[in-house]
Amino acid sequence: MIRWKNPRDMPGIVRLVRTQLVPLSPWHHPRDRRLYGDVVRRLREGATLVVSSSRSSDPFAFLHMIVKDSTLFVDLLAVDPSQQNRHWGTALMRRAEEYGISKGCTNALLFVDEGNDKAHRFYNRLGYRTVQHVGELRCYRLEKPLESFQKDWLLGL
Repeated sequence: MIRWKNPRDMPGIVRLVRTQLVPLSPWHHPRDRRLYGDVVRRLREGATLVVSSSRSSDPFAFLHMIVKDSTLFVDLLAVDPSQQNRHWGTALMRRAEEYGISKGCTNALLFVDEGNDKAHRFYNRLGYRTVQHVGELRCYRLEKPLESFQKDWLLGL
């Protein structure tokens, strides 16, 4: 089930960040309590969706997003390896885009680390296109207009 994050989800979210995102990042990340605090602070702004077996079980996937003006920024997305290739990432992205549209967003953006070819292919399949290589951050900026998706969504297609 996809649901909004609650405070009990933080240990599971931090575990996903530690195991699924930190190893792919070109930056040094703390592997102790500082990482937990960093993730908690980062998730204070915006909204976070989680996927879990039930309302009270630990999340096995999550997506954090921020709406700024007319842009949906997908900040973090991680799926536990045991649940990958089951379309949870796609479902989270669709929900995020629907959320952005409901908040008046007309475009979505995200960043993919250099070398994370699997994520790059995933986002390309969802309609995101690389618009810039950000060398100093060692990542790519990807964007997608939400207008065409919005029309389909509003029509129930």
